Amino acid sequence: MKIELKKISFNERMSEETNCFIADLYIDGVKAGECKNDGHGGCTDYYGIEKRQTELIRQAEEYCKTLPKIKYGEHEWDNSLEHVIDQLLEDYLKAKETAKMKRKMKTCVLVGIPNGLNYGYYNFKRPLSSVPKPQLQASIDRIKAKLHEGEVILNTNLEELGVRV
Repeated sequence: MKIELKKISFNERMSEETNCFIADLYIDGVKAGECKNDGHGGCTDYYGIEKRQTELIRQAEEYCKTLPKIKYGEHEWDNSLEHVIDQLLEDYLKAKETAKMKRKMKTCVLVGIPNGLNYGYYNFKRPLSSVPKPQLQASIDRIKAKLHEGEVILNTNLEELGVRV
């Protein structure tokens, strides 16, 4: 069974304890309804609009119960449609952030903890490919000297520019 979110509208500013969003819920290519979370720490709600969509959602709920249990540390619990929806939203947000980082790497050197939520950057205000290699290498060396414990340079494009990281 294929479960998808489309027309995702995410509001980071309204997200307090959980992600604030609304999206169309698709099951096997059919719009089954909507899902949303108000961002105040409550559950993610989902609902069908007509009887046929409600039946699709019921089938998806049953399908999600057959998925592997969710493990977090020593704890584990049954999977659910709500968890699948939340995971799809997380995947969407992560992909969006990764794309943003890749765009930023064209003109900036990004630093942070690998797979972390936050990163800082040094903006060259021009494509890194246009910075002379000796100057770029010297800048990278200065940046590396300032890194805090656990931080690394996150750019994946520096070696192809001829710079040692």
